Amino acid sequence: MESNKAVIVRILRSVARNFFLLVNSVFALFYIFGVIATKISPLWTTFFAYFGLLFPFIVSVNVCFIIFWIIRKRRYWLMSAVLLALTYSHVNNFFTIPYTVITGHKPLDKEIKLLSYNISSLGSVRDFDQFMGFIDSIDADIVCFQEFGYYVHHKDRLKKAMEKNYPYSHIWYKNQSRNYSWGVATFSKHPVINKKKIEYSSRYNVSIYSDIDIGDDTIRVINNHLESNKFTLADIRQYRTLDNDLSGNNILNTSSLFSRKLGEAYKIRATQAAMVRATIDSSPYKSVVCGDFNDVTESYAYSKIKDGLTDLFTATAWGYRYSFRSNYMLVGIDHILIDHRLIPLSLTIDRKNYSDHYPLIGIFGTIQTK
Repeated sequence: MESNKAVIVRILRSVARNFFLLVNSVFALFYIFGVIATKISPLWTTFFAYFGLLFPFIVSVNVCFIIFWIIRKRRYWLMSAVLLALTYSHVNNFFTIPYTVITGHKPLDKEIKLLSYNISSLGSVRDFDQFMGFIDSIDADIVCFQEFGYYVHHKDRLKKAMEKNYPYSHIWYKNQSRNYSWGVATFSKHPVINKKKIEYSSRYNVSIYSDIDIGDDTIRVINNHLESNKFTLADIRQYRTLDNDLSGNNILNTSSLFSRKLGEAYKIRATQAAMVRATIDSSPYKSVVCGDFNDVTESYAYSKIKDGLTDLFTATAWGYRYSFRSNYMLVGIDHILIDHRLIPLSLTIDRKNYSDHYPLIGIFGTIQTK
């Protein structure tokens, strides 16, 4: 007959096991919600979008549970393992093992290098000549800037510096005043034969496309700065109060503030993504889509735009994807997507600190048709 102590120990173990199993089940459900976030438009509901944003954390917890149950010699590990295996492409979008092996294709006609960079209006650049030295050292064929702008005392400084090596450009200032301008810009070493703004409603953000003649081929380059979350300095200060105040009220107030702003932006980006998608679908040329999407890979806006395109990072790079760093956040919201008829060669996220975003340097090839 079991002693009272043995019975109590057995009961506690059972309670602990069931508790961990419950938590594991909840995070497995959260994982499913994260996958659903790529399919359900925020215009219908923003509920799933938040799980897409937290997807790397949710995946990490599920992986921890797989390891935990294996160590405990329990078959419960299969719950999370099967989920991750069945939807591996979603995991691979942010923590990447490249699926493309660059072998077996026809000889390349040419390689094209593209730089996509949200430069935050050069607000973090202390040495302009050093910054331009970095841009020149990349020697890209095409350069796409987001948050391309200037304060009045630096008017056209970057534009003039870029024109030395890039005779062709497409610049659209979304906001202009006497003291400040803000927009996107595409610079090219090759002729721009057509240029246009994508018509969607936004106070601060904009997308443009430039049809660029590169030898015997023409490529439509779509440069995007999709809707920002519009976090103010006051919002950031509120967020930082969590460092010293983890009271229930403060967590609730901060969560409510950020949820409201994120929700509004998710809805706007869904509409903008549909407009960008329409531009891709109607293009008579191969399309390359780049820029600051303000959304992670596990989001509706990214998935809507990417449909049928190749993500240059997923195809060629290794490891955790992040292109934006701020206030303890490391997230991948900048992307380069290429037409499936183009050959992905490489993508590098250079950890330069000229902005709160990192520059993306992508290389892809065109195939000889003769």
